[in-house]
Amino acid sequence: MIVHVDQVYREVGGLPLRYDFFRPQTDEKLPLVVGIHGGGWISGSKEDYREIGLTLAHAGFAVALPQYRLAPLHPCPASIDDVRAFVRFAREQAGAWGIDPERVAAMGNSAGGHLVAMLGVAQSADERVNLAFPICPITDLTAPRENHLPIAWSFVDQFLPYSFDETPNVFVEASPLKLAHSASSPFVLFHGEADDVVPVEQSDLLAARLKELGVPVEYRRMADEGHGFSPEGWEFIEGRIVEKLREAFA
Repeated sequence: MIVHVDQVYREVGGLPLRYDFFRPQTDEKLPLVVGIHGGGWISGSKEDYREIGLTLAHAGFAVALPQYRLAPLHPCPASIDDVRAFVRFAREQAGAWGIDPERVAAMGNSAGGHLVAMLGVAQSADERVNLAFPICPITDLTAPRENHLPIAWSFVDQFLPYSFDETPNVFVEASPLKLAHSASSPFVLFHGEADDVVPVEQSDLLAARLKELGVPVEYRRMADEGHGFSPEGWEFIEGRIVEKLREAFA
């Protein structure tokens, strides 16, 4: 196994942003999976995805786990800019990393799921992944009080410390549901029906919108699963991601 940790991919205002990289020891050009941690845009770290990163690497994929700037010190669009910059960087490193720049996927849960969805609907092909796996993502940040549960209001307010009435465009530009277009990447969505942090309707709406646009979407609405998922639920998600990666990137 090839392992590189705490490598710098960009520097913003004197702050270096780092990533970890794993891949099997092979000369084969591999697909890349970008793993994006959750934490309400205000907490968490790339190390949160170390275990699943190694699992995917052992399954035959290259894996990169980027750090991104956190709110409230770095509100929206900082984290979105960072993960998009990382996808551009990863494609630039394709030769050095031994990856195929046309087979780049991303997976993430919660706030990481939102950021993955933003990569899936990016307008720029350099920033748009080829396959998106958002897990329990917020997809519509407009009308934040009406669309979201009170438990989420605090971290949404820290991520978007702006007035929706005065700057609605900022909220629209952070909403995958509003940005989806016909050239969006294929999506595989996972959401627990018992999620008490991000309503399952957030994924319902995105899945419906993608289908309306003719974008390939597979939606796994998981009965009795909450925001954190049971061990069995997470095992199912990991297994389906590996299967889909092999199907799509064979």
